[in-house]
Amino acid sequence: MNKSISFLFSLIILFHFTRCGAQIFPKEGSALYYRLIGFSFPEQKWASNYKIEIALGNYDNEPAFEKNIVSSVYGPGGKIIAEVPFFGSTYTWRIVFITSGPAKKKSILYHFSTRTSADVDTSLTRLRVIKGAEKYKDAYVFVDATKTLYNMKGEPVWFLPGSDLQNQAASPRDLKLSPQGTITFITGGRPYEIDYNGNILWHYSGNSAEELKDNLQINHEFERLKNGHYMVLANENERILLPEYKDSVALNAGDSTRYYAHKNFSKLVEYDEHYRVVWSWNSYDYVKNSDLAAYNPADSLFDPDDLHQNSFYFDDVHNAVYLGFRNINRVVKVRYPEGTVLNTFGKLYKHGINNLSNGLFCGQHSCGVSGKGYLYLYNNNTCGERGIPTIVMMQEPKAGSSELKKVWEYQCPVSDALKPGKEHINFKVGGNVLELPDQSRFVSVGYPDCRIFIVNHDKKVLWNAIPEKYNTTNKQWKQPAELYRASIIADKKQLEALIWISEKE
Repeated sequence: MNKSISFLFSLIILFHFTRCGAQIFPKEGSALYYRLIGFSFPEQKWASNYKIEIALGNYDNEPAFEKNIVSSVYGPGGKIIAEVPFFGSTYTWRIVFITSGPAKKKSILYHFSTRTSADVDTSLTRLRVIKGAEKYKDAYVFVDATKTLYNMKGEPVWFLPGSDLQNQAASPRDLKLSPQGTITFITGGRPYEIDYNGNILWHYSGNSAEELKDNLQINHEFERLKNGHYMVLANENERILLPEYKDSVALNAGDSTRYYAHKNFSKLVEYDEHYRVVWSWNSYDYVKNSDLAAYNPADSLFDPDDLHQNSFYFDDVHNAVYLGFRNINRVVKVRYPEGTVLNTFGKLYKHGINNLSNGLFCGQHSCGVSGKGYLYLYNNNTCGERGIPTIVMMQEPKAGSSELKKVWEYQCPVSDALKPGKEHINFKVGGNVLELPDQSRFVSVGYPDCRIFIVNHDKKVLWNAIPEKYNTTNKQWKQPAELYRASIIADKKQLEALIWISEKE
């Protein structure tokens, strides 16, 4: 009799949900890219609490289901986040409505599955945790080298969907959470925005007349701004007039007074949601009107063919953009939206001087502004005798001066084999730093070390991990995943936004 009543109640609940247009998630038969799942269902006035019960396997009868329950999670409303144990598995779940009476009211059984990938197969790819987290134990980390979101134990909980989103010839870069609770990244020279379920929300293919003319390639960094627009760095190639330097184009043109070089520059572009350019800043215009216009390649100051930017930071509080130029070891501060240069950090060029090193950073990636207004960056430290990367925090000078004052510096922990005195030390690829709310720094070290860690202001490492791929030939975990940048979800509300926003229609 009780089973009949329970079955009848389940049918009533199902009829009520269907009639009201109520949404149940995961939808029946869903195949998910993640193990950390937002279960949502309509709230009922007569229920004081709810419980989600999840069984491993596909079941259509309650006795079999109840024998295989692997997780039970309580929640006060119609939204409960729960974790299932495995990728590549099927699951059955139901809602238990908690009431003041002794009888349990339960929904019908629902079914979903989790997909799998080599990126979350821990026999092939892993995030090896060296030092476990305490303060940030509930955070999650995106690793672009493995296309995966991990918890702080190094367990994968989400992976980037397959060939419909990934250019197989190029690993994704700059995988991170946006202010809107979506996921952004770059792959194949193009920016993407997706939701937690892998649905493409925004993808710029570069089909406008401007993009086709310049053949722009998105590189290094892509941001969804708080105003809803999109900001990207794009490479472009230009011919620039330089003193005391001739190329074949100029000579063949019969103009012996004009000396050109082909150089790689960058353009910072802001798009709206409809792919229209609403603002841009071109490093070519900056270079030809700056101290670099007098640059003579014979002075061998830097790579004469590459003046691109590799990072930017949009300061929407003070209406400024910071742009990092790796090959000339400088950061340029630009007023937004006017585009005028407010300051140049790094030594200015003078003819005949062969060293643009500023003593604070060299070959840097990733710049930002701290909560206290300090400029900080990831210093690849590639000048002279190449050394170990550092994180540098600096106080900006007053107007009229470009001299920065170092207020904090930390040398990144790296493998013993890569410390000074060893061969092949070269950290010029990748790396980034982000400031956390408590002024700790979340850092990723690029190739060849490829590690991620959190260090506090007192220089104590709070968490340390290395993404690795298994070398099936040598049968060893000594092949590092080629990390470019990593990012962190340190706030519970940000995680919830990522999960729940993806369920909106």
